[in-house]
Amino acid sequence: MPQADGLDMIQIVQENGCQAKFILLSGYADFVYARRGMQLGVKFYLNKPVEEEELRECVCKVMEVIQQEQVKLQEVNELKQEVNSRIIESALRDVVDGDSDNTGYMDELLQIARIPIGRTQVVCALLEFESSLGFLMESGLDPVFRLIDRTLGQYQGVYRFRYLGAQVAVIVTHHSAIEYGELVRIIQRLKEAVFQEIKLSVTVGLGTVKEKSNEISISFEEARHSLSYKILKGPGAVISYPDIMSLSGKRQAVPEGMINKLEACLDNMDEAACARAIREIFHWLEEREMSPVDLQLQCLSILLSSARKLSMEQLQQSDFWGRHLLVLGGFSRYWTLEHIETWMLQMIKGIIVFKLEHHITKKKDVITEIKDYVTEHYADAISLTELSTRFFINPYYLSQLFKQKTGVTYLTFLTQTRINKSKELLEKTDLKVYEICQMVGYSDPQHFARLFEKLTGCKPSEYRRNPKNDPAET
Repeated sequence: MPQADGLDMIQIVQENGCQAKFILLSGYADFVYARRGMQLGVKFYLNKPVEEEELRECVCKVMEVIQQEQVKLQEVNELKQEVNSRIIESALRDVVDGDSDNTGYMDELLQIARIPIGRTQVVCALLEFESSLGFLMESGLDPVFRLIDRTLGQYQGVYRFRYLGAQVAVIVTHHSAIEYGELVRIIQRLKEAVFQEIKLSVTVGLGTVKEKSNEISISFEEARHSLSYKILKGPGAVISYPDIMSLSGKRQAVPEGMINKLEACLDNMDEAACARAIREIFHWLEEREMSPVDLQLQCLSILLSSARKLSMEQLQQSDFWGRHLLVLGGFSRYWTLEHIETWMLQMIKGIIVFKLEHHITKKKDVITEIKDYVTEHYADAISLTELSTRFFINPYYLSQLFKQKTGVTYLTFLTQTRINKSKELLEKTDLKVYEICQMVGYSDPQHFARLFEKLTGCKPSEYRRNPKNDPAET
């Protein structure tokens, strides 16, 4: 070449970002020339004249190197995508379970979840499948997600993720007004497509449209509340929040005489008489229009009245009671009043058996137990929903009770616990900040550092150098 040799050309194209592999075919048998080629990353050097077979073998080796690099690059990209997906899904869970009043932290979560911040219209839906997703456990939720994306494709943003068990949460965002009636019809089409294409029945709870993205948790709570009306609407329904607000049944307590009759049957250990008493109670309930929450309270009141001689601690110690009596969050799995009546009768039979046993232990406050559990398991991904299942409390009620008892939201308490532990690790260990981040339950070091600074007033590295000047403690 008139102005540069082959090595000069290799250097020029590499400096311009070229990722090609090079084979040196030269008439020079000079070590200096070969060494310069090695410095430029050239691993294949052939002297002229070259045999065709030798050249072919060299080209095949280069192709093999390229293929290996492509496989490694694909693996790295897939790992990055998986980690990023987990971070986004975790943020989405915190968004729907979060506290809309804590705007700073909510904005942080929205950025991680890639949801537009500000005045963009948002609405949430909660899908619950009739089964536990069956064969979808093998192929994942991709078939469901593809249907959701396709059906809701007209909206600017659609975020979907597995929420709890057989439930899938959906967040819809749009830069202009979301017409609610049209959205309900689209959700109806989604329900029908799921049944036709995946052969699954799904019930949908739909919240109302909100004007700001930091109100997602409010719309989601409405969707979850709507879904609880599956007991009244039946499986396979699309239940919107405005619809259930029109159901304004009067709250009435089950007549004391019916409760006393049931207690007398229990005292006599008469299962047949208990069944007749339960039937009488549910006939009374059928004639009243009640919300699922009121129905839950009625059923719980009946059972606790029937077991009034047993302490709550005794009931909690039984695995049977833990799975069937105290899990109010799982109440919606019973689709009709008839199902609930059958369940109630099973509980009454269980009381008859259980009354023959006696376990006396000191009762602990459930919020204290939860705080102790979180303090011990702060590094785990413990959502409010998971705690409600573990401690047999309705998630919404747990959220309200936790704030009432402690003065802060559960998410705030968890965050404070993690940050306090990270401060201790910064003071007492030489662990790197990203290692401490992972140890206290966060996967994104940058998010952890921003959160740490927000709560303590200084960055983790600054705190390590001078922990006594922690602004949060002054």
